[in-house]
Amino acid sequence: MQEPVIPGCFLRAKAIGLMPMIDQGEADDKIIAVCADDPEYRHYNDIKELPPHRLAEIRRFFEDYKKNENKEVAVNDFLPASAAYEAIQHSMDLYATYIVEGLRR
Repeated sequence: MQEPVIPGCFLRAKAIGLMPMIDQGEADDKIIAVCADDPEYRHYNDIKELPPHRLAEIRRFFEDYKKNENKEVAVNDFLPASAAYEAIQHSMDLYATYIVEGLRR
């Protein structure tokens, strides 16, 4: 979205890829998504459709912000939208299991 938004607000988003990342030796994958209502980005359906310079900017952002925290990070190659949706589903399943187990106690 090309306009400022209020922190904590909800935007409709579409996952277009996954960026596997290792942060301090642990997996810290990032879902890459576009705002579903942004006229400039809403037509993208997969990370491979983004211009190469945009991918480089995304990668550099994560590398730099971790560097500012004096943390070592390794950013791997971007994965397609299908990998992002698999990761989202896996997280939802884990959360559902966690909630069910919590209710049983």
